[in-house]
Amino acid sequence: MNIDLKHFSTSRPVRIVLTGFRATGKTSVGKVLASDIGYVFIDTDQELVNRMGCSIADYVGEHGWEAFRDLERSLLSELCFRTDLVIATGGGAITHGEQWRLLAKDSMVVWLKADARTICARMSVDVNTVGQRPSLTGADILEEVVTLLDQRNPLYRDGSHMALDTGEMTLEAIVDCIKENWYLVTGLVTR
Repeated sequence: MNIDLKHFSTSRPVRIVLTGFRATGKTSVGKVLASDIGYVFIDTDQELVNRMGCSIADYVGEHGWEAFRDLERSLLSELCFRTDLVIATGGGAITHGEQWRLLAKDSMVVWLKADARTICARMSVDVNTVGQRPSLTGADILEEVVTLLDQRNPLYRDGSHMALDTGEMTLEAIVDCIKENWYLVTGLVTR
């Protein structure tokens, strides 16, 4: 999938932001992509874990989701002032309307998506699911994923420049597609 260049202002984007639900490959894609184009990789969930000094599940258990979202919102605001980054955002980062718009303004935003069953299958074999990805609703995992995808997919769609289905593409193909569009949008040459 190629980017429609009309979605960019006259200024060239200065970072790549990966968005999407849990377990859609943002971290895996982000690490490889950043290495390939010579940018710094930041996983916002991992950065928050480092700052909090505990897992997201522990922090949310003690302080609640709203306190975590406040920290996430603050981090997104900080990242608006940094360049030459590939950022893998948490699945709920897209819900921070104003901060998201500011971050996206000078970024190429890529929505990595997958269907609910693919996400649940990936989460079931991910050792980080329990410690780093606590339930948001307390519901059955498939029910929770379906509900949250229904709520967030319009935000992901509206807040992104392109979308790639990670359930149907290899890691290499996803990275290559993003790089191809990055070089097209920025006018940079392949490194």
